[in-house]
Amino acid sequence: MKGRISQIFGFVLILVGFALLPITYQSATLFVTGSDVLLYTLTSWGVIGFPGVLLGLFLLVKGTREAKVGDITGSIIKIVQSEGRIGVEALSRELDVEEQLVVEAAEKLSKKRLPLVYLDSQSSELVSPNAVSLKESVLHLLFAQRRMSFHQISQVTNATEPQIIEALKELSEEGKFRGVIDENSGIVYTSEAVSEMARAVTVCPNCAGKLPNPILSGEEETCPYCGHVITNRLLQ
Repeated sequence: MKGRISQIFGFVLILVGFALLPITYQSATLFVTGSDVLLYTLTSWGVIGFPGVLLGLFLLVKGTREAKVGDITGSIIKIVQSEGRIGVEALSRELDVEEQLVVEAAEKLSKKRLPLVYLDSQSSELVSPNAVSLKESVLHLLFAQRRMSFHQISQVTNATEPQIIEALKELSEEGKFRGVIDENSGIVYTSEAVSEMARAVTVCPNCAGKLPNPILSGEEETCPYCGHVITNRLLQ
């Protein structure tokens, strides 16, 4: 949906930008004559019209890309859940799209609240959390999410809370997981999430309500009180 909206806004900005061209020309004829009209027109349009065209082109290209990613996510989920795991190259051939598009879609899916698919970058495969061992699934899910509740992990892996805690502790002992396992709150944080916690958004900027979960950099959540979409754009 966001991709389509970006496309529409981009197209509108381009139309408005070019529509200003004849207006600036007419304005130029009121102030200058001869060869100066063209220079005045281009200069004026470059200030008030050209930036809009550039922004419109950016939104159009970005929106088109996002729309393409959105169009294949449903098919990716269906195929990966059926196969268990499938290589990026094989999936791109099956969907008849470029590999990078599949990778972008997989990364987007892996960051959803309940990720049904994640990308194993080492093997270049898309994997269903149910198709691999709990430890492997948890490790990859946390790498993508940075922070997950036991309930979230349970919903995508069908594992019980004690099984999840045991898997996390084993991963920690093996040196594969570094972070915080908060059994009291039922949330596990990667070391990256812990380091970013100080810069997380904890209060809704619209209604000042205290958020149930801090929003880390690059995350987007909806305020449970007022419905405002909160985006933490702070990057490292």
